[in-house]
Amino acid sequence: MEQTFDIIVVGGGPAGATAAYKLGQNGVRVLLLDKATSFPREKPCGGGLSARLLDRFPYVREFLANGEVPVNPVSRVHLESPDGTRVTYQQGEPILYLIRRWEFDAALFRRAESVCTVRTGVTVRKCTVLPGHVELESTDGEIFTAPMIIGADSANSVIARHTGLRSEAAHKEYAVDMMEETSYDRLQVADREAIYLFLTLTQTFGYGYIFPKTDRLNLGFGCKLDWYLTALRGKGKEHHAEWVETLKQKGDVTGKTDRSCYKAFPIPVSGPLERTYTDRVLLAGDAGGFVNAFTAEGIYYAMTSGSIAADIALRSIRSGRYDKRQLAAYQSAWQRETGADLAHSVEIQHRLFNGSGRMDSLVRNAANDPELLRLIIGYSMGAARYEELRAHMVRSTVPAWVWGKVKSAVGLGR
Repeated sequence: MEQTFDIIVVGGGPAGATAAYKLGQNGVRVLLLDKATSFPREKPCGGGLSARLLDRFPYVREFLANGEVPVNPVSRVHLESPDGTRVTYQQGEPILYLIRRWEFDAALFRRAESVCTVRTGVTVRKCTVLPGHVELESTDGEIFTAPMIIGADSANSVIARHTGLRSEAAHKEYAVDMMEETSYDRLQVADREAIYLFLTLTQTFGYGYIFPKTDRLNLGFGCKLDWYLTALRGKGKEHHAEWVETLKQKGDVTGKTDRSCYKAFPIPVSGPLERTYTDRVLLAGDAGGFVNAFTAEGIYYAMTSGSIAADIALRSIRSGRYDKRQLAAYQSAWQRETGADLAHSVEIQHRLFNGSGRMDSLVRNAANDPELLRLIIGYSMGAARYEELRAHMVRSTVPAWVWGKVKSAVGLGR
């Protein structure tokens, strides 16, 4: 007998699984589709969870605490600028919780699976919005229909493209993250209690990183897609091996890279799409561009956008209204919660990753200014507001006598 669903969620990663889980808990008949044939499934990613993610989604804190997903909490950051200046920041509480994405995503998927219908091994090749429903066609020719859908089908979202919500050239919107996740018996790191961030690839938009997991080392680098296509097409593994050798020369890692563990994947780094909804369709996670353009963090924004999408979808299902005017509330809701943060991340990316030397100056100043260093790391990890960082950066680069005159002029010095 053919089943009837209130909504289809396309993509079982953090955004889609979060949306499906929340909707299913509220009694909605959900069909969750994913192209993976089974979970756990491989997912290349740095795999860092911020404290704010655990605060917003308490069930994640619970399954980390009970050991369902192994986690390495780190409270130290080694930060290096393009000119080689390195500073280390340490705090009492964990800065980041490091997990393997294949384990984390599987835990989220299990929760969604407990409250909705799941179909794996389904790759959607076509999405058509019709007057009374949305029709999805798989690569096998199977047809799925529902009154509305949530597209959470990755940076290469079929839903986003087929509904006209993503139209710009890909090279303007994406970076490529190239990484490996290798066991410690082959590749080791000098400091397993810290993450390493290398803001060294300014000409290409970029960063390098080392994230030590519980039993594996994750390291890699990212660059703009246009530079990757020009300089690295077909040479990714070789370039990655050179990057590992650079880290060995710095004394940060020892051992040998495992080329069979090398993976490359796209990340949207131009902020959320101009519009993340249309008739009967919402976009969440990478599909909607919900990634921090400065840090490339995506998990928090994916889950948050998935949760908000579920809220708006639930309202639409209960009212029986699926038009753009009804679903526009989604854009307003995510903008209230994460919009300013994501917009500022694009601004910072443009200001710092441009070869101007601003990144060098910022890190050099942070080496002598503990509060600036705290705010840089705090902003990168979602623990400090952009306004705090910007205000301190302005104050720290303006001579004290100027501030004295400003205070006097506005009566603050009395």
